[in-house]
Amino acid sequence: MRLVRYTAGSSPSAGSPAPRFLLYSLRLYAWEFIRYTVKDGKNVWIELCPWDVGGSLARLMQGIRLKRQGANVTILEQDNQSERSSHEACIGFGQNVEELLRRFDATGRYESITAVTRHFAYRKRPNFLSTRGGLKLSNWLLLYRILRANFDHLVSAACPEPPQASSEDGNAIYLTGKRVIGLEYSHGTVKVYFKDVHRGKQETIDADLVIGADGVHSTVRKLVHAPTLEHYAGYVSWRGSVPEKSVSQDTVKYFENRIVFDLMSRSYIVCYVIPTEDGTVTPGERLLNWVWYYNVAEGSPEMRNFFTDIHGKGHHNTVPRGLVQPAVWEGVLKSKLSQMVDPVEVVDPFAELLEKTEIPFVTKINDALCTSPSFYNGHVILVGDALTIFRPHVGAATEQAALHCLAMEKVSNGEKTLAAHIRQVGIHAKSMWLLSRIVGEFRQGSMFSFLKALFLYIAFLVGVKLGRPKL
Repeated sequence: MRLVRYTAGSSPSAGSPAPRFLLYSLRLYAWEFIRYTVKDGKNVWIELCPWDVGGSLARLMQGIRLKRQGANVTILEQDNQSERSSHEACIGFGQNVEELLRRFDATGRYESITAVTRHFAYRKRPNFLSTRGGLKLSNWLLLYRILRANFDHLVSAACPEPPQASSEDGNAIYLTGKRVIGLEYSHGTVKVYFKDVHRGKQETIDADLVIGADGVHSTVRKLVHAPTLEHYAGYVSWRGSVPEKSVSQDTVKYFENRIVFDLMSRSYIVCYVIPTEDGTVTPGERLLNWVWYYNVAEGSPEMRNFFTDIHGKGHHNTVPRGLVQPAVWEGVLKSKLSQMVDPVEVVDPFAELLEKTEIPFVTKINDALCTSPSFYNGHVILVGDALTIFRPHVGAATEQAALHCLAMEKVSNGEKTLAAHIRQVGIHAKSMWLLSRIVGEFRQGSMFSFLKALFLYIAFLVGVKLGRPKL
């Protein structure tokens, strides 16, 4: 691929159709409430499963807050590793994440990078449009390490000296290699059945409260037979990260201080500058994290090829870093690269970014809507992505997890009734679910699919206004 210098001084032409792209500037932060009850000294078990990014943060947020309230908390992690793989993923660092850390964090680690604008490249025009709107961005593993340091005092490069527990904290245990296989409720107690993945031995424990914070592919959601609408969006996300020092200074400058979108035909790429996994925010040492939304039909030969790894093993949802077939990634680049390259003038900075990505990975984009968070008379609760999965365009998963965590304290104080919260959660979940579909269909879908998503969203809001929401 031929790389030439980007001209930083170019600007969007007058009369650019800015309103068409304002959907990308939506800040979809909303408040969601969950009902639960925890008494001093009670046992809380939080179920986990591997390969789920958002869920891991949700469960740790819940665990830390419950621990601070004096509850005994045990997290069951199916993965064998003590520390999760992050794929160097970007997360939004919203006001509720900041509030949660302010109240419950004892490490003082708040590293994030602020993008002050959203910038758009369109049809080989690298400076098509810019819109104002700040957003703080961070690294998934950095936040995970901060939360682990608070929960069970995990030592890491980000937190080499974890804070000690206070005298008011409850006990906090993080167990790995434990796969939950069943739940049984009787007289206010939930019996949790799980298998030790190392020995194959089945074990059980009793809990006063089970929090299903196990993310997109929630096991708890399935075990309680939660009413759920699940849907493959029709496209996948290719993802990767590149150190700033690995690309040209012109490319670094192009991405600095902003979120940048490269809009193509029914596809787009977005890039963010994020801290490293140990919290480094020094210019030149940070990471350029990108996501490429790419249409591919479910069950097609292309889909099967994408999700077959270098060992010939098929994957259902994600082919992790290091396992993507090189020939597959090269084919993806060739199929779209011509849309990002101007053969006369310049190569868009995204082309260099993709070329320098050594270990990409691919994930299916799904959404899911569960209409109730509470089961077994409030003794099993779904939170975060285990409750509702939004398409990732809105970047709301981590913020949603923090919102749930902060809101549950108000519920436990008796400020809301269970019935009121179930209704409130249902309304919020469906409105956000529909709104994330609008944003996704705007670039990835047809005009018909976009207008359909928009109509359903408006119709739902009208129903809410009239007091008759269809949940």
